[in-house]
Amino acid sequence: MQLQILKNKKGMTLAEVVVSAVLVLVVVGALVGAVLQGSVFSRRIDMIYTASYLAERRIEVLKRFDFDQIYVGEESNVRIDLDGNIDPNGAYQRSTEILMQHGGNPYLAKVKVTVGKIKINMDGTIDSTPSFSGNPVVVETLFADIS
Repeated sequence: MQLQILKNKKGMTLAEVVVSAVLVLVVVGALVGAVLQGSVFSRRIDMIYTASYLAERRIEVLKRFDFDQIYVGEESNVRIDLDGNIDPNGAYQRSTEILMQHGGNPYLAKVKVTVGKIKINMDGTIDSTPSFSGNPVVVETLFADIS
């Protein structure tokens, strides 16, 4: 009589519980991975957007110079803050190259601005030769002397 009662009982076996737990873990793991990847992607896009903004802002500043004087805007590996101002503790690095008489034309100048986010070590320090977090953003344009 007791044997018959156990056969009629409904429930889950240990194997079914283990399979269910594994399926739940796989789904949760996939969701966590997707959220983490989205976070990394979002930070990367923010970095690219900021570097692009800083490069464009540099070009706008150079537009205020007379054509004969834009070469004074040339700079190499200058640390800047989020407003594009020179700051020895800035998180970004900018270089501005100016090639006067572009293509042999005395009335054209090629301006190339490179901006990248500086890779900061876990302890907050920066190597003597700073590297970028990802690739730097490069913006090039031509200035013309129309006077």
